[in-house]
Order: sequence, then C-alpha cells, then structure tokens
Amino acid sequence: MGMVLSVPGNTMDVAGVPGNNKYVIKTATFSGTYAGASLTATDLGLESIHILIAQSESGGYVAQYDYTNATLDLFEAGADGAALDEASGTVAAVVRFIAYGR
Repeated sequence: MGMVLSVPGNTMDVAGVPGNNKYVIKTATFSGTYAGASLTATDLGLESIHILIAQSESGGYVAQYDYTNATLDLFEAGADGAALDEASGTVAAVVRFIAYGR
C-alpha cells in the first residue's frame, strides 16, 4: 500500500526548532490495500522521533504511530464490540500529524 506525505492545505511546509528539537507537520494520504505504512525519522528529515501525534482528517479511522515498528497505523471499530481493530482491506484515509524529534 502506498502512502504519500504532503503539506496540509492550509499551512506552509511547516518546520521549526523549539530548543534542541525540531518538528514537522505533514499529511499522510492512504489509498489501496492497507498493511500499515512505514514512517521513519529519516522520512521526516529527523534523526529520531520523540513523539508523533496523529489525527484523521477523513476516512473515519483512528491513527496511531507505532514507535517499535516505525509505522503509522490505522484502527477502526470492529463489530465485535472489543477494542479498536487494525484496519484491513482497501483503505482511503487522510491523516494529519505533527512529529517532534531531533
């Protein structure tokens, strides 16, 4: 599955340096068969990711960064009434996130 990173429509290519840290704001567009999406610090122009906060703009999924596997994952409510299940099958979603790191 492909994921394309872009700058959110209402911002410039935002980056900054608060203290010794850097931050970037990006939009990830998911389309096609979902299998998690690799997202490393290098992809974002960072050496390491301290924290990544993600919010779904469209698609109805809950986005979460997996620090252990360096992936941006999507979750959805399952019919079983249990905790959120990781998305599967064909997915169309847009996720906006901010990542802090070095």
